[in-house]
Amino acid sequence: MQKQLSNLLIVTIIIFAAFSSLECKKVGTSEPYPVVLMHGIGADSSTMDLVVEWIHKYVGDSVYVKNIEIGNGYWNSIMFEMDKMVDDFSQQVINDPILRASEKINVIGYSQGSLVTRGYIEKYNTIPVHNYITWSGPHMGIFGIPVLEYKWLAEALQKAPYVPFLQKTFTFAQYWKDVFKYDDYLKECAFLPYLNNERAVKNDTYRKNIMSLNQFVLVMSNKDTTIVPKESSWFSFWDDKMKKIIPYNTTQAYKEDWIGLRTLNENGRLQFRSCDCHHPDYPKENCLYNFIDNTLPFLK
Repeated sequence: MQKQLSNLLIVTIIIFAAFSSLECKKVGTSEPYPVVLMHGIGADSSTMDLVVEWIHKYVGDSVYVKNIEIGNGYWNSIMFEMDKMVDDFSQQVINDPILRASEKINVIGYSQGSLVTRGYIEKYNTIPVHNYITWSGPHMGIFGIPVLEYKWLAEALQKAPYVPFLQKTFTFAQYWKDVFKYDDYLKECAFLPYLNNERAVKNDTYRKNIMSLNQFVLVMSNKDTTIVPKESSWFSFWDDKMKKIIPYNTTQAYKEDWIGLRTLNENGRLQFRSCDCHHPDYPKENCLYNFIDNTLPFLK
């Protein structure tokens, strides 16, 4: 009887060790999270096709990548309500069975796509974002258009950026921050004041969802002439006279932790990276180095 119990104990130990080994192997060889991409303004999802190839080459062939398109692509990236764009993005993420089956996802937002993706995180985050990378995102808005194809639109935006027609029609008007008309911006701008918790009533869900990120990676281009000022990509912006840049960590928004950036930073989860890519070149071969240096480490 004692021998039988001894044998049973040995078998139990062997089985337990085997299962423990399998579990350790499972954890150690877990697949990277799926990656969701969102392109920028004046573009469509095809502009991110090379990024999809990079992910498969450098992260793994088996990594699922969802390259999101909203509406008809090019024109809707210019003429659309930003909040509706966030809702559309969210629905595409939530309705994807592969993403829905994943514990978390990694996200790359490019240019205007950075605001769309951040909108998903703050407002929904239904499938939680693990690492969040933005390439030249106008996080604090834009003020100044160096080149705009339609001169009448540039003039209208300069004179009356917050009229309802522009706010409901053009995406970039909804994150246009006129430092000389800041009160008008807070009251009438349809998107960014809410996203950045700049209005008097704060949305604590937005803050909590940003604080849930494992890493928030902000990539700014030193040669960016599209995002004005380029430092908006690091949550910095013009002063009220448009004379100098106010660093992110001296702003009221940061000090009072309106969207959780201070908390992330104090815990080593807010990354400030830079590159020398011209704004349109992020998803092109000559900016592969930015992907490898500033993005790849956060996708593995």
